[in-house]
Amino acid sequence: MKKENLIESLGVERTKKIFKATLVLVFFLLLGFFFAQSYAKYESSVKLSSNVDKAIYLLKDEKMTFNLDPDAIVPSDTDYTYTFTVSNFDGSQNGDINLKYYIQVKTTTNLPITVKLLRNQAYSPSGTNIIPGYELVQDEDGAWYKLYTASPSYEFQYNTRRTDSYVLVVEYPEINKSNLAYTGVPENIEVAIYSEQKV
Repeated sequence: MKKENLIESLGVERTKKIFKATLVLVFFLLLGFFFAQSYAKYESSVKLSSNVDKAIYLLKDEKMTFNLDPDAIVPSDTDYTYTFTVSNFDGSQNGDINLKYYIQVKTTTNLPITVKLLRNQAYSPSGTNIIPGYELVQDEDGAWYKLYTASPSYEFQYNTRRTDSYVLVVEYPEINKSNLAYTGVPENIEVAIYSEQKV
């Protein structure tokens, strides 16, 4: 009888240890998950506001695009800025034709944001915006977009290496933080650079 009680007691102790170990494991997994989520949001926020450079190289007739992180845009009285450059060379490789290019910014209409584009100047709230306004367009699926076209187009001569720098400015005032209609709503922002041969 004592032997059976001892075996039963050992079984209960083993079950308790396994249960405790499982709880500790679940705790650390949950802790890791929440840390990863928090870090991803922080990294996403830093991504847009820390002037991470994007380099675009135009060597022929082409269209090049990139998107800004939609989750990084939250109401703030500090403007979001994103810098990028456009060049007619990539390392030792040069374009072999004269090019003209223009830039378009396309945004969804989900949030009340304002978009500006500065060319060859440091960011300043009073900088010269080369986007005069936007056109409201609808795609084949019925979705509406704001299309901002920089004016005028710019030229690259094939025999002269040149780099133009841009600062895309996104304003999303903090006053919108209290509007529940915008909570968790993403705003897609696409930057497209179109180039063609200059005849």
